[in-house]
Amino acid sequence: MLACFALHAQAQMDTVYVYGLDEVSVTGTQIKVASDALRVVSVLSKEEIATLPVTSVADLLDYLPGIDVRTRGANGVQADISMRGGTFDQVLVMLNGVNLTDPHTGHHSLNIPIDLDMVDRIEVLQGTSISAFGLSAFSGAINIITGNGNVSEVRAKVEGGDHGFFSPSVSVHQNVGNWKLTGAASYNQSTGYMANTDYKYGNLHLQAIYADDKVGRFNIQLGGQLKGFGSNGFYSLKYPDQYEATKALTGAVVWEYQFEAPLTLEASLFTRAHYDRFELFREGVVEFPSWYTNHNYHVSNVSGANAKLNYHSKIGRTTVGLEVRNEHILSNVLGDSLTSTHYIPFTNKEMEFTVGKNRFNVNYFAEQSFLYKNLSASVGVAGNYNTMFNNNFSFGANIGYSFAGGNVFAGVNRSLRLPTFTDLYYKSATQIANPELKPESSMTVELGARYAINGFHTALNVYYRMGQNIIDWVKAPEEEKWRSMNHTAVNALGGEFTVGYRGGYWLKNIEATYAYCHLDKDAGELMSKYALDYLKHKLTFTLSHGIYRGFGAEWQLVFQSRNGEFTDVEGAQQTYKPVLLLDGKIYWQHKNINVYASATNLTNRKYYDYGGILQPGIWAKAGIAITINTDKK
Repeated sequence: MLACFALHAQAQMDTVYVYGLDEVSVTGTQIKVASDALRVVSVLSKEEIATLPVTSVADLLDYLPGIDVRTRGANGVQADISMRGGTFDQVLVMLNGVNLTDPHTGHHSLNIPIDLDMVDRIEVLQGTSISAFGLSAFSGAINIITGNGNVSEVRAKVEGGDHGFFSPSVSVHQNVGNWKLTGAASYNQSTGYMANTDYKYGNLHLQAIYADDKVGRFNIQLGGQLKGFGSNGFYSLKYPDQYEATKALTGAVVWEYQFEAPLTLEASLFTRAHYDRFELFREGVVEFPSWYTNHNYHVSNVSGANAKLNYHSKIGRTTVGLEVRNEHILSNVLGDSLTSTHYIPFTNKEMEFTVGKNRFNVNYFAEQSFLYKNLSASVGVAGNYNTMFNNNFSFGANIGYSFAGGNVFAGVNRSLRLPTFTDLYYKSATQIANPELKPESSMTVELGARYAINGFHTALNVYYRMGQNIIDWVKAPEEEKWRSMNHTAVNALGGEFTVGYRGGYWLKNIEATYAYCHLDKDAGELMSKYALDYLKHKLTFTLSHGIYRGFGAEWQLVFQSRNGEFTDVEGAQQTYKPVLLLDGKIYWQHKNINVYASATNLTNRKYYDYGGILQPGIWAKAGIAITINTDKK
């Protein structure tokens, strides 16, 4: 591997910021969230995750600067991730380097069958990257890494708390020769923090990693998730008795091979199936009106393969990649009329899918990185062919300079996102889609710097994103239905700043982060549901400290101010109000036992992530985890 520079500057909640001067190697193994790196990659490790007052991946991501996690249901039931003023459809979500982004809708992208105890680390890339397969990393990308532990162990955990919260889990990780074998199962339920917000979901994930100098490294993974939840006003405040049930199945085989230096290959086969049943009127709770004939049913399938080849030379690294990806949906709502109908699974009635859509993608790219002393650079081009939207192209150019304790960088990158099937086809009592939508695109210019010395660290980056044909759902205040459309141009100006100090046991980490974003597009008389309804200010203070003999605590104070307006349940137009939120966790760690108590929204603030959908007030939880080391002595 070419020389690179990585700084472990403790940032948000002991977040590691990695600034690479050539190929980023966050750990030296596994597929990375970005293979070119003249930018910021934020990393949360397993140890850091364990101290946070969170119960899901969605909760965890909300602790990072520049990320806006907007939830409807609590504890990971449904959450949308936005970065730098983008929408939830503009973020690429990966599991061990495999793109699991849902073409049906970004609302389902975090329906991933893993529990937090399985996560070794989470990598977050702000902005786009040419060498992340596909062009859908429009405003950022998230890569969740699992199954790479070096210690054989069995871990059992049980949590309980307010609102009937109960969550047991068990995981096993065993190292046998060249194998790393992992299995985990978890369950999560709550009676809900208000009417019709109850939920139940379970995860099962199996993973096997085999590494050998002769055949390379194989990562085989299979997972499933079952979920059902009350959806009080989730998609329309007019209908408080909504309900949704989803099922997800994921599978992948990833292969990494080191040929005779300096050639490396990364390749994978992957598939993801997702089932969704949406009830505008929850069965067994309310009577259906005469005009309501059926629930909405959808089954989406994504499958494909990719390969990426890296060649290292005296001038730098040359990378070429190709991905083929097929996206398919069967539905009674989304798509064009089918020539033959298909039976809807998991139903007791004789029901059939009547519409559907298939689209085929080919993504390809080439990139050249250069390294000369303290100076590094990269240039690349990428293309996408889609059977619905034909050919689109992208490019990127980055440059950086390192010095003792830090570096500076600059870059310009173009990205693209295709409309989801929901954007194109969804019709309901409250929404009507536009099948003539165009792909949205952007050009982002970014500057950044970081510095660290003797436990002190700071980082600053600013960006300007010029967006074309940005997709949004809009309506006039007096209208009943939202409709999807392309905005001619939506430009974003913003940045993130971090400053902090990491000490020892008594003062593990103290830090402040600030993220700012401004979009220059005004909806005018129209109300925006997503694209112009964004987090403008996010200011976070974090304190992590020891207490006494294994006791410790983690505190976070967050101020957030959201742009935009919404119509409340009474039909009145409201603006989002700023809110100050306090979370905390106290724990005791002794050998293989961890006991903890946590609470979110300690000051019981009333606030909204999505207009009119009230977020939970104070929510206390407690748990115990027991870990048994099974390594042979």
